[in-house]
Amino acid sequence: MALARFPHLNEYMSTNLWEMPVPVTAIIRGPFFKVLLKRRCEISFSIEGENGGEKWLSLLFEGVEAFKATYLKALGSVDRELRKQAYGCLVSVEGSSWLGEVKKSYSEYCAASHQTPGELLHLMIHFDDGPCYEIICERFEAGLIDGVSEGN
Repeated sequence: MALARFPHLNEYMSTNLWEMPVPVTAIIRGPFFKVLLKRRCEISFSIEGENGGEKWLSLLFEGVEAFKATYLKALGSVDRELRKQAYGCLVSVEGSSWLGEVKKSYSEYCAASHQTPGELLHLMIHFDDGPCYEIICERFEAGLIDGVSEGN
């Protein structure tokens, strides 16, 4: 007996790991994406703080193996359900083909170089009209940025 396919069901499982404290539309500046030293990258943006001033938030990704950004005109190339789930939230995407491809290459490299591989995560966050950021990394951290000047 053949199994019926249900196209409305998302083929990926995702888990919400972090949610913006305000609606995405309340971002004052950003989001800004930076590639940092030691296989790290950061997404930062500002929102209105409790006292009416600007408050800067940061998502720091470590052990980065791959990343991509998809902008407005190409957003149709990203799974619609995942985009909805990742709107203003950092989600972990389990079972993606991209994660599988990166894990395969990563495992082969670690085996050849006698290194112990870490556990890789496919993370996604989507902002208004893009960008939709996807990062394959070992871990992330969310927090406030103290003393950030304009232009982050």
